This record gives sequence, C-alpha cells and structure tokens, in this order.
Amino acid sequence: MLFAVSMTFIDQTIVSIAAPDIVNELGLSASGMQWVVNAYLLSLAAFFALGGRLADLFGPRRVVIIGTLVFVISSVLCGCVPKGDFAQTWLIIFRVTQGLGAALLFPAALAVVVAVFPVERRGRALALFFGLSGALTAIGPLLGGWLTSWTWRAIFWVNVPVAVVALVLTMMARIPDRRRAEPLDGVGAVLIAAGMGLSVLGFQQAASWGWDSAATWACIAGGLAVLV
Repeated sequence: MLFAVSMTFIDQTIVSIAAPDIVNELGLSASGMQWVVNAYLLSLAAFFALGGRLADLFGPRRVVIIGTLVFVISSVLCGCVPKGDFAQTWLIIFRVTQGLGAALLFPAALAVVVAVFPVERRGRALALFFGLSGALTAIGPLLGGWLTSWTWRAIFWVNVPVAVVALVLTMMARIPDRRRAEPLDGVGAVLIAAGMGLSVLGFQQAASWGWDSAATWACIAGGLAVLV
C-alpha cells in the first residue's frame, strides 16, 4: 500500500519543483502553471469521499488497483504532453484525472490497512502508515530536482515503475475484499464533490483573488452550503 500511496504524496510537491522548466519548454502562463499544480489537489479533495465510498461498495483491493491504474496512466499522459497551444489544457485535464486516481487510491489503501490488521494492532499500523506516507512527501523536492536535470517529463514517468511494483504486491497480497451490497447515492456523491471542490477552490485562489474578493467567499461559502 505504501508504494501506491507514495506516488500520490510525492506528486503533491514534485511538480512545483519542475514548474520553471515546464513553463520554459511549453510556454505556459504563470496562472496556467498554477492551475497545473492546483488541478491535482482540487480533484483529489473533490473526489476523496467518493473514493472511500466506492471502496466500501466494490472492495478496497479492487479500488486500489483501479485508482493506481488511473493515476499511472494519467501520469504517463502528463509526461507526453505535446508542445503547442493545447499543452496547457492537456496538462490540466490529466492532472485532474491524476487527482481522481489518487482520490480512489488513498482511502481504499487506508481501508485495506484497517481490514488487514486486528483491532489491537490497528492503531500502530495506522500510525506507521501515515508516518511513512507523510515522510515520503519530503522526497518530492529532492527527487524533482534530480529528475528535472534530465527532463521535467521524468517527474511523471517515474510513477510507472512505482505503480508496477504496487500493483504486483497488491495482487499478490491476501487482502480481504469485502463489499457492501448497497446502492451508491449518486446525488450525494455529486453534492460532496461539488461542495469540496468549491471550498478548496476558494482557499486555493484566495492568494490571487484576494481575501476581500467576492469570488473567494462565494466559492468557500457556496461549497460549505452545498456540503451542508
């Protein structure tokens, strides 16, 4: 699970390191590059609750595999972005799908840890899980600097071998794949995604829009209202 989750944590910091090279090669605007960074976090926040619910309905092991595949395919496509006018749109789209993959993967991986360990060992297992996962975030700047010296596209392609190892270990592991025969609340899922997305968007854009901007508070208040 740590191999799979490590990709999502490292990706939160590694892209910022390569931002100058991406801007120089693809000719992105400063705001466009900011959206390349923000799109991932926005998508992750918006779909996180849905990922957890899908893990309940279809089994965490299956959702971990699906989330890993979505994440790594999106990573490859981010690294294959063509030069030209469509480059910025291309990157933002597949950064969004990367965030979706992470949103499926992370809560499902957490559910696997809870399912595998008995109650008396679960607290220690979760502490180890979050401790190591958080520590991996620090690798992002170091790894990003090293990979960018070769090509910035490698910051996305490096996820491929990590994902292969994660998929092999996940399929080899004897993970109980318990499912719940319950319907998915589609309306609730859409409302949660919209509410989380709007709220996070407001906080993300506050730096550029300003805290005195009506748009900032409309997003934050509107997102909270939708969640309620």
